[in-house]
Amino acid sequence: MRRAVFVVVLCSGLHAAPQVTQPRIPMAPGPFAPSLVQIDASPRGSDAVTVGTQLSDVDSCATCHAAAAAQWSASAHSFASFGNPIYRVNVELSRAKLGKHDSQHCGGCHDMPLMVDGLMAGNIPADDLRAHSGVSCALCHGVKSVSKDGNGSYVYSRAPIDAPVMSDPASIAKHRAQVHVSMGTELCVGCHRGFLSPDMDMPVHLTGLDEPGAWRSSAWAGNGMGRIDDVQKQTCIDCHMAREAAGSDEVSAYNGTIPSHRFLGGHTWMAAMRGDDDQVRRLQARLQGAASIDIGGALVAGSWALPADGAPVVPGGRASVDVVIRNLLVGHRFPGGVLDIQDTWIEVELADAAGKRIAESGLRHATDATDDDTHVLRTLVVDDKGEVLEKHEMPAFRTQIATQTLAPREAQAVRYAFTIPADAKLPLTVTARLRHRSRTLAMQAEVCRAAKTPEGQAFIHGAKGARSVVLDPCKPQPITLIAETHVQLGAGATISKTRPAWQREYELGMALVGTVTERLDEARTVLAAALAAAPEGRPKAMILVQLAQVASKQGRVEDALALVGAARAYFVKIPTLAELEHGVPSIDLAHAGPAVLDATEAEALMHVWRWGDATDPARVLTLKAPGNAGAWMMLARCLGSVGDNAGALLASVSGLELSPRDSDLLRSQAVALAALHRPEADAALAAYDRFRSPDDAADLRISCAADSPRCAREREAGHTHELHPVR
Repeated sequence: MRRAVFVVVLCSGLHAAPQVTQPRIPMAPGPFAPSLVQIDASPRGSDAVTVGTQLSDVDSCATCHAAAAAQWSASAHSFASFGNPIYRVNVELSRAKLGKHDSQHCGGCHDMPLMVDGLMAGNIPADDLRAHSGVSCALCHGVKSVSKDGNGSYVYSRAPIDAPVMSDPASIAKHRAQVHVSMGTELCVGCHRGFLSPDMDMPVHLTGLDEPGAWRSSAWAGNGMGRIDDVQKQTCIDCHMAREAAGSDEVSAYNGTIPSHRFLGGHTWMAAMRGDDDQVRRLQARLQGAASIDIGGALVAGSWALPADGAPVVPGGRASVDVVIRNLLVGHRFPGGVLDIQDTWIEVELADAAGKRIAESGLRHATDATDDDTHVLRTLVVDDKGEVLEKHEMPAFRTQIATQTLAPREAQAVRYAFTIPADAKLPLTVTARLRHRSRTLAMQAEVCRAAKTPEGQAFIHGAKGARSVVLDPCKPQPITLIAETHVQLGAGATISKTRPAWQREYELGMALVGTVTERLDEARTVLAAALAAAPEGRPKAMILVQLAQVASKQGRVEDALALVGAARAYFVKIPTLAELEHGVPSIDLAHAGPAVLDATEAEALMHVWRWGDATDPARVLTLKAPGNAGAWMMLARCLGSVGDNAGALLASVSGLELSPRDSDLLRSQAVALAALHRPEADAALAAYDRFRSPDDAADLRISCAADSPRCAREREAGHTHELHPVR
């Protein structure tokens, strides 16, 4: 009874719409093309003061908001423009290769004080405050609306913000209304989602950073569908603007604190190059523990030791260990931001009982810019010849080869194989560390070189004059130890008891689910061991749903459905006698539990083309995870495959509201419109064609793998690295 009512409600939401569903065509650039920035009005009063100067004026704000201004001055936001030597190298390359006008693609988010005054299309004066103001107070507090498109998809009001008369409550109220950020965390979306496209004379469309999309589809936003996660909801503001103590001269303080305007993330280099040790310390504190590292299992003579502690290794033999890293606390990909020049890596070292170091991987990476044997969490991007680009040469980007960064709460397994010397004394100790540096050494070398040129020196002097800061991009970057672990192998090993064995096996199994099909039996074995050791309740359900995903990928659809059902049983609410007496419906086994159960059920059925059976769980999924664009994509495919084109169109549009340039959703929208003989079908197909994956992406991946051992290795999830003997 309850299930029937539930399905009726779902159907009414998708089929009883009173009006025809309007397609969602991606927003086109306006007057500041190729960025999507719009300005809603002309400034009031005299035009003698340019809007760029108005945007650059932080000192007026600091009169009443001293703490906020001081915090902002330490942030990466305040060094987003040409005064940042890292950014300047990349934007000048784009200006040279694509033209100065197309650099407005960058300017919409990095350089509004310059762009709004028309300077991005010309030469940038090195000593102009507008080139050193970045994302200022007046910009964020002057944004009136934001769309989910990205590339600066906000509407900015040119109207000046009136300074309040502190003795006049009406004046204060007016000022507060002017600066109030009504869209909350959505303010971040306009600039922290980026893409390259033909709008900027690029031959391909490529998705770049997308922090809001990753967050919105995650457990942190209540829309996770990859695993069972027990986390409290968090927004961009919760994580990056946690309240911080403010002095008595900060008029906006509440109980002595304000939301921090440091916007703490992971950009330690920018803080270090200007000698801000306090900001570096705060950033490193945020990074430590953001991800975890474990040695989840060992393979010796083809048999698993789970967890790895005490694995039966012998001198002269071969073995391997699986190092598991997991994004624990970051609500978007980790590391985030510009993924192709991020530098977070794994170090592994092997030592015998006498303390003699036997083998290692990744230790050279701290100082060697050419070390390509290390496992690095970054995205490999190639040019039109399939060669990996190392310095964020954006105009040459053609496709992504692989990404090793971690989605929210995701785990990744990296295998390390080694030979044990015949004279090694047992037990062996394996140490694994996860370290972070803001940018690669190759990128830093290029930035350092450019900073020493006459033009680079002019901007460094300009920053000193405009912001009273001295920048040295050539000094060593800080390296942050994010996590570290140790296990012992062989006779005499001490067994770690810091975490339950089932948790460690679960994380390893979860990571192995993402590997190639040929290795899925490994995930099955590890997860079975975790299931046997896990306590009843949520832990069992967590493991069962991962086993169901393995079965789904292997085409064992009935096994997958049975495992999902077993996991659901842990979430069934048994009604009390009193509830039954009052007519409360009985057990709802069909739809109990978190969204991942419905996602796994739908996906298992979709893998074997049982579209009609998959439609119901896919529909339920969109109710449980309405902010996950992937959920709407699943429903659109199901409905389109059973001939419900109107429903497929509505589902596609719902997904495109969240991710306007998702190529799969654009394709589903175009197909549905064509099937419905709608006049917008041609425009929808053109939008899909404009924003779909590059035609030669597969060829470039093959070319890269053929020419580069690193490229070939990093394309495969869960690949193997060899520990090198210590010389």
